[in-house]
Amino acid sequence: MQHELLSRLKKETAACHTRLERALDLMRDDWQRDEYVALLECFLGYVAPWEQAVSAHMPAHLRGFFEPRRKAALIAADLEMLTGRTPRAAVRMADAATDLPALDSLGRLFGSMYVMEGSTLGGRFISPHVAHCLGFGHGRGHAYFEGYGERTGSMWNAFRETAAATVPAAEYDDAAAAAIATFEGLHAWIETGLAEARAMSGAAA
Repeated sequence: MQHELLSRLKKETAACHTRLERALDLMRDDWQRDEYVALLECFLGYVAPWEQAVSAHMPAHLRGFFEPRRKAALIAADLEMLTGRTPRAAVRMADAATDLPALDSLGRLFGSMYVMEGSTLGGRFISPHVAHCLGFGHGRGHAYFEGYGERTGSMWNAFRETAAATVPAAEYDDAAAAAIATFEGLHAWIETGLAEARAMSGAAA
């Protein structure tokens, strides 16, 4: 079946996907600006090195497929708008050797990308909610969650088609393991980062 890989990824990551959604609770109504900034800094710290690692391992003929899907620049732009400073130098960055999943096969690459690309689907609901809670204007401060905007559906379908056509069945186990590792790694990274931000905020109070 053409989308057997995607069905398997959805099924095998369901539990860790739910845990991450519950931990982030992005649809709550009591967002504070400093909390949101801390969350974006956590995302930038993971997404930027993750994108570099994916780019380094992506075969040359697929780089044109991956490059338009980079989102670290969107997070950086949101943070610059919200804080008035260029964020990257002050943000704790994930280490490819310890914090990111292995990405050394097509299965692992597309399994990990499944997590990041799938997040754009939820972003369609998160973006307007965050904008409403924090009083953002259109596209200002929530570009990361806005993602592909009106192209989200077509970009997701293109990812599904490319993944199904690219990953050999022998690497489906790798894909599932990488997807789970990405969910769990991102969860741990953000949880640690937010705890550190809360501790720093409490110490400064």
